[in-house]
Amino acid sequence: MAATLVAGCLTGSSGDGGDDGGSSGDGDSGNSGEPIVISSLQPLSGPFSVYGPRHQAGAEFAAEQINADGGVRGREIEIRSVDTESSGQAAANSFTEAIEQDNAVAGIGPGASEAAIQASRVAEQNEVPMYLHAAGAVEVVPQESRYTFRTALPATPTVGRAQAQIIEDEGYNNIGVIYEDGVWGDEYSAAIEEYFPDGINLETDTAPIPETDFVPLLRQFSDDIEVFLGSGHPAGVSSLYPQMNEIGLDVDLFLGAITPMEADYNAIGESIGDSFASFNSTDMYSDDYAEIATTFNEENGGLFDHAQVNGYTAVQLIAQSIEDAGSAAPTDIAESTRTGAFDLLYGADIEYTEWGEPEGAVQIHNGFNLEESPEYWPDGDFAPEEVHRTDPLPAYEPGSLDI
Repeated sequence: MAATLVAGCLTGSSGDGGDDGGSSGDGDSGNSGEPIVISSLQPLSGPFSVYGPRHQAGAEFAAEQINADGGVRGREIEIRSVDTESSGQAAANSFTEAIEQDNAVAGIGPGASEAAIQASRVAEQNEVPMYLHAAGAVEVVPQESRYTFRTALPATPTVGRAQAQIIEDEGYNNIGVIYEDGVWGDEYSAAIEEYFPDGINLETDTAPIPETDFVPLLRQFSDDIEVFLGSGHPAGVSSLYPQMNEIGLDVDLFLGAITPMEADYNAIGESIGDSFASFNSTDMYSDDYAEIATTFNEENGGLFDHAQVNGYTAVQLIAQSIEDAGSAAPTDIAESTRTGAFDLLYGADIEYTEWGEPEGAVQIHNGFNLEESPEYWPDGDFAPEEVHRTDPLPAYEPGSLDI
């Protein structure tokens, strides 16, 4: 039975629970009055700061709802936040300190693959679970991993596999992409080669990660491109799309990144309503999402965007894992997460392989309707509009592609 979230309350169970206490770490025995500490490692500054404050807001909102409903096994959730400054070393150091000094039972964050790689090493060494918001590199979750769990963003090759479904379902033939010159670009291109339909016309180029002027490259693409894969260069999405419009490279569909929708709108403007679609795991069209998004807007203001949902979901996932395990010991939390099924705010129940890769995840691509605003965000500049919802996606198995 999947654990189900209804308006911030945890119901149902994916296991039989257990006795108080645990095999290691915090546990419940002797700690009944102490808060359960979650270390929130967020890029509140630096190049990935578009995510950090939003993740943090969602995590704190989840803790507030859980605590208002009586906490977890009679204990409150406490989010202890640190600014990683988008640095991998800072993320690792901060997580180590949280485990050793704050008795943190889990970590969330930290944003970007390099920070996630270093934080996940701390998780594995200390046997304290880490729940990742947005880190797609295959190296982050190797097959021997037992304490690192992706949440909203699956492994990079799975993103390519999801977009292959769009190409096949819609019958597109002419595809363009500029790959970033880095790990994401390498892994994404391997997925395109493996999963995209045979016989398509694929035009490609490569650009450095910091590139912002794509016009010289874009001018080399044919004018009959139907779909442009902006996901191949996530850092360049907010430059690529308007520059394509400027030179008259009109496409039916531009696939963006996992960036929050409001951030994309603010960076690009009203032309985003033409053909732009971002992706994430959040089901923004479900009743559960609408109810919680309404409460978030009333209490905090603004859109309960993907990044806020991802922070929120990570905390809810930890809380439900503790409930199901009957223990706040880190090893028990990890085992409960690994073996459970969690019906939260995503397009499919959250379930995992033994090594922490999402199994059966659903990716939803969302366009921007500039003519409406949703009831849960009545003062908004746009309404999300579903462009495509994938079938459940197989978990990426490390080593299955030549990367």
